[in-house]
Amino acid sequence: MVIRTSVQAIKSNVPSVGKLKSIYGDTKIKALLVDMLADFIEFINVGKTFNGSQLAQTVQMIQQYFPHFNLADLKLFFDKMKLGHYGSFYDRMDGQLILEKMEEYNQDRMNEYEKLRVARDKEVVKNNPIGSGYHPDVVQALKDAIGEKRPFQQNVSAPRTPTEAELFHQRCLKQFDNLYRKHGQQVSTVRFLVFGNKRYTVDTFIERKINNIITKTESNEKH
Repeated sequence: MVIRTSVQAIKSNVPSVGKLKSIYGDTKIKALLVDMLADFIEFINVGKTFNGSQLAQTVQMIQQYFPHFNLADLKLFFDKMKLGHYGSFYDRMDGQLILEKMEEYNQDRMNEYEKLRVARDKEVVKNNPIGSGYHPDVVQALKDAIGEKRPFQQNVSAPRTPTEAELFHQRCLKQFDNLYRKHGQQVSTVRFLVFGNKRYTVDTFIERKINNIITKTESNEKH
């Protein structure tokens, strides 16, 4: 499979650098990264380039700051560099520049990963509003607080009445939208609520509401 986008790289299920290191050891992963860097350096053929020490430090920092990258991510990143996706390098190429461009790729990747996660969680909620999208303890606490979801029964004579769980979810979405007008930020297509140093997506906001229900229920039970 040819990887052309970060979404394809994320979905490829190729092991991450960190995972490969835990399986095969540090030496083999460093050798692999050195090979990838050497191939890129040879391709661009600039005048000012790496020495051995700089190459070793660059490899070490890739392992330290981007262990979540898988081999598909790295292959895609260096392909993009070769194609000029991150600009021209003229007569300079060093570790700082590569790490800088790698961080640009990382930001794009994070945005795509978040969109995939949000889409997946919305699908889970759509199919089962208090289902397997949350930890089983959270699900049970929510059921205890607002009642079990009743099985859907189609009624051709009247529209279906939303369950308590569905109404709860709708209220959370409405509250999120209201708060977004004052406390909202957006990165790409992903919306966040920002309170101090904390950011909440729709899903983490809903989970916070659920945890509040759990805390309140436990407090009532103690009294």
